[in-house]
Amino acid sequence: MPLSADDPWSGYARTIVKITGPSGAVLVVQAAPVGERGHWPWPSVDAVHVLTAWDPGEERPGVEVNRERQASLERDLSERAVALWPAVGVDPETGHREEGVAVVGLARADATLLAMRYRQDALFRWTRDEWAIEASDGRRRVSRGWTLLRLT
Repeated sequence: MPLSADDPWSGYARTIVKITGPSGAVLVVQAAPVGERGHWPWPSVDAVHVLTAWDPGEERPGVEVNRERQASLERDLSERAVALWPAVGVDPETGHREEGVAVVGLARADATLLAMRYRQDALFRWTRDEWAIEASDGRRRVSRGWTLLRLT
């Protein structure tokens, strides 16, 4: 289902996420039509959650505060996840950019709770079959396909 231009989630749907993987290669993932998917780049079939602590709600506290919040989130994640990789999400239409982290080995419920704790509206959940935007309060979910570009 396409999102209307005035839907606040349209920016999430446009977001391109760059993940620096374990080998140092940069993976660029973005939404695609439902059913479309790229080659799964991970050895595990576990979901990859992309989380951030940047710019909660309407707040725009600046780079320094955002990075402090992000460091706190990553400390919380390091206790729960199998692996963490740096990620950056960019809306190509507006240029809005948020640093984050891609996480493997985190239960969906834990990912959602952390997104809520850091006052995020949503998080990305990437599986072999879909790229999903999920509300941290559980009230909304948008499922898409995905494409992948690998940069070295």
